[in-house]
Amino acid sequence: MWQKYQGALLWHSLPHLTPPTETDARQALQTQGGWFARWTSDYDCGHETAWWYCICDRFTSIEELTAKQRYRVNKGLRALRIVRAQEEKSLNKEAVLQLVRESFEDYPKAYRPVIEKESFIRHLDQLMNDPKQDIWLAYTNENELVGYGACILEADVVWLNQVKVPTRYLSLEVNAALVYTLSEYYLKEQAYRYICDGERNIKHQTNYQDFLVRVLNFRYAYCRLNIVYQGWMNVIVSILYPFRSLIAKIGKHSPFVYNIYCVLFQEEIRRSFHK
Repeated sequence: MWQKYQGALLWHSLPHLTPPTETDARQALQTQGGWFARWTSDYDCGHETAWWYCICDRFTSIEELTAKQRYRVNKGLRALRIVRAQEEKSLNKEAVLQLVRESFEDYPKAYRPVIEKESFIRHLDQLMNDPKQDIWLAYTNENELVGYGACILEADVVWLNQVKVPTRYLSLEVNAALVYTLSEYYLKEQAYRYICDGERNIKHQTNYQDFLVRVLNFRYAYCRLNIVYQGWMNVIVSILYPFRSLIAKIGKHSPFVYNIYCVLFQEEIRRSFHK
């Protein structure tokens, strides 16, 4: 199905299912509006491309990890207690709010979100009562909350929707222990098809997907990025595209300009499939 997000129409479906056609996308733009429609095709095509989903489709036990991977995962598992909030049937929402707020403090101002307390608390309530969503928490042995994760369960796929760990806790290897536990639970015990961290992230410049690949044996399922624009949007993109490097520099100080740069970077990736 098509979902509108910040002026764009994005195709939301499991990556391995049949994608829409260009005709479908143009019809959606006509009926639903939006600046452009974006979707992927040729999922897990078997060769490297400029677009991908980051997935884990096989649980790797501690014994199968490399020495460096094993050290990081074991360090986290020894120092932490990883729990699924729905099993404990309790959640300190204020503690989660503070942890998520702190984790966003290191984001550049160009795309640092504002976490509004009441809406976030309502969001947590919804997650706790939704059988298709899970909350995971990481605690130290002193019962201090140091990590938060949220997963969406869709058919036989688990979306790794959000994982937040403040910088001061990274040395505890919270991410390694948390995601390893998720992989064991969903892939080994629950037999899901794969865990997906989503598509390539062009807006939030992090190394998180690279971390998942290096440390926890996720992989890039390469695919093709497709975009069709409204007529007027196509003109704007064509005019601004040659100036994308300059716009990127200005965008470091302006959230609005940064969003323009992201559209142009996305267009650069789209064009890579037509060379």
